[in-house]
Formats: sequence, structure tokens, C-alpha cells
Amino acid sequence: MPPRTVETDDGAFLALEEHLRHEQARLEERRRELERTRELIARVTSRSLGAQDAAADVVPQVVAPSVVNQLLTESTGMVRNYVLTVDAGPALDEATVSANRARIERGDEQRAVYPADVLTTARGLQWLNIWSEVGEDQRILPSTSTEFAVFGDSAVVALAGWDDLESGYVVLRDPLVVHLYTAYFDLAWKHGVPAPTGERSGSGDPRLVELLELGLKDEAIARHLGVSLRTVRRRVARLMAVNGVDTRFQLGWVLASRRG
Repeated sequence: MPPRTVETDDGAFLALEEHLRHEQARLEERRRELERTRELIARVTSRSLGAQDAAADVVPQVVAPSVVNQLLTESTGMVRNYVLTVDAGPALDEATVSANRARIERGDEQRAVYPADVLTTARGLQWLNIWSEVGEDQRILPSTSTEFAVFGDSAVVALAGWDDLESGYVVLRDPLVVHLYTAYFDLAWKHGVPAPTGERSGSGDPRLVELLELGLKDEAIARHLGVSLRTVRRRVARLMAVNGVDTRFQLGWVLASRRG
């Protein structure tokens, strides 16, 4: 092989610098999009609260878990969680966590966006793994500046102050406000990266993998695991995505070859 030339190395470095500039520009645009949406939400929410709109209810700390529990029980559609911390919040008590798990297991989709610092603590990693196992779809952003949950198209539970955990929570039911929070979450979701939980190793979700290797159908797997058929199919789809395959046959081959 001919030796590398200075010109070749310079060309490679120039290409790399151009790629880095392009990626940096994309990140800056993402931040600007999120900031514009945040400002719009803040303005609309402030108007609702300032007008004492009946659709915006301040939630006392003591009743916050029961409010979230009720919304989990009564609402339908996807739950979108935008998380500032896993160490505090209105949905960490045992009853609310159980209601949340039951909702996912019966087939209701749940997505969550987490800040990257959850990957740096044992509690954060445990939280990600527990909810991933239940069926929550998770993505990571470098940081999150607020916290809220959107319950279908019914309501939002959000911090009363955008980035202030001490400000308490409010329930917002105005359709426009719910739509704006949904749009903010979906934009953040689009720019997030999959959470690197145990499943990213390719053979995660070991109980599901064992049942798939036994050749059980989805219905039988759902009965065995005690979850909904929809949850099983979502977990299988996630395994396929993690392993970069398009069919269950390919997934079986990859898992079998990895097992050796």
C-alpha cells in the first residue's frame, strides 16, 4: 500500500471538521427549537394561571400522588413523562407506581425522556431498568429543564414554575396547553437517544428471550409473563430494533448465535 500523504491526512481532518461543524449546528438548532416551544408554553400557561382559569388547578403536595393516580386510572392514550429527576416528584409513592405499571402492562403506551445524569447514579440506572422491563420506551437528552406528564389528551401535571422543583405542581386541562406540552415532549423525543439500559446489550429482557427461544407464540408469552399481548409485541419490537433486524426469524438467529 502506498504511504499516506500529508494531503490525504489534511483532507481527512478537513472532512472531520466539516462533519463536526454540521453536527454542532444541528444541536444548536435543536436547542433553539426546544427553547422557542418552552417560551410559548410558559406564556400560555402563565396566562391561564394568571386568569385563575378553572382548567389550571394548583395541586397541594399532600394530594399530588392521588391526583396522578386518578389521572392514570381515568385517562386513555399515551402517557408522556418528561423527567427532571427520579429522586422527587408526585408519582413516586408505591400506590401510584403500581397504578402506572398496571397501565403499561395492560397495553397503554408510555414514553419518557430523562436527563443524562440518571446514567451516573445507581438509583437512576435502577429506575431506567425497572421501567424498561415493564415496557416504558425511554430516551435521553443531555439535560432537561422542567418536569411534566401528559395524560393522553386529557391533562398535564407540570411544575408550577418551569424549572423550580420547589414551586409545586399544577394540573392543566386547557386543550391548547395540553397540545403545547405534547408538542414539546414530541420534539424532545425526536432529538433524544435511546436509553442505554441492559437491553442495549442485545440480549436483554432475558425472560422474554427464553420464551422466544422455546418457540412460544405471543399470546402464550403474554399469559406466562402476566402482561398484555400489546406489551409483548412492543418488547419484541424493541429487541428487534436493538439487534438491528427486521423479522423475528432474524432475531432468533442473532440471539441463538450470541448464545453460542
